[in-house]
Amino acid sequence: MTDEAYRAATPEALSLLSVALDPAVPRPEARARLMAAIDGPRRYLPFARELAAHFDLPWERVCSLLARIDGAEGWTRGVAPILGFLHFRPGPGLPSLHGGFVRMQSGTGFPLHRHRDRELTFVLEGALMDGEGQCYGPGQALEMPPGSAHALRVVEGEDALVALLHGKIEMLGQ
Repeated sequence: MTDEAYRAATPEALSLLSVALDPAVPRPEARARLMAAIDGPRRYLPFARELAAHFDLPWERVCSLLARIDGAEGWTRGVAPILGFLHFRPGPGLPSLHGGFVRMQSGTGFPLHRHRDRELTFVLEGALMDGEGQCYGPGQALEMPPGSAHALRVVEGEDALVALLHGKIEMLGQ
């Protein structure tokens, strides 16, 4: 096979290989090296287009919001399990909902609650587990329709950072 033919076949071969192999979670040291390589506000850019769609915001606005995550300006100190939050207004298609970034402490949870409005929790860092045992990591979203109820827990070992779109909730008994 010529070099040119090899280069032309490589994307297709890699694509086939990606669906043939079982996904594997990287070892913690490999993940730490990868995250260190993309440290800083740019580490969230791979999520910008999806967040723009979820929050009905222009891509440029989402990028400017993501760039604010590492700064102190605009963040409000939270009460456990919430370490802090940074509010922002979603786009015009979501007038009754609120948006923000929320930092949650490792190993803590948000108690059982019912949604009166839609809720979307998009994980940027760390991992969340719902009451069904489903785990959500970076780049994954948990969508809850009005009337649904759930609890969330931050997986032990790393604080979580999520982009949250929500309306009214009702706290339920523990």
